[in-house]
Amino acid sequence: MSDLTDADKKSFIDKIIASLGSNAAALTAAGFDPATRITNLKNGVTSVTNDEGLVAQLDVALASAVATRRTDLENNYALASATVNLVEGVLGKDAPLVRDLRQIRSGFSQEAKPVPAVK
Repeated sequence: MSDLTDADKKSFIDKIIASLGSNAAALTAAGFDPATRITNLKNGVTSVTNDEGLVAQLDVALASAVATRRTDLENNYALASATVNLVEGVLGKDAPLVRDLRQIRSGFSQEAKPVPAVK
């Protein structure tokens, strides 16, 4: 069953529940009462549905957290960059500290790295 999609697995479970229910009399006559199994399967369906709702909520929360982090990082980077300009204004562009600060940024790769996609 590992090759089935989640939707296929859910459909399979629903069909098993329906089949057990419609054949309950024959199964009971053969010595197997399907009532407990049907209840367990239905409870499992409810759990899966609840889990899916939780996953959807977490996906929304993750997307929001990633966006907030991105904004915070960009704002703080802009503040750091402005600080270099501020120090240059205070000390002059030829000051050793200003040269050191400018070299820090130039030491990083200029190629933007891809941001992982949120599911």
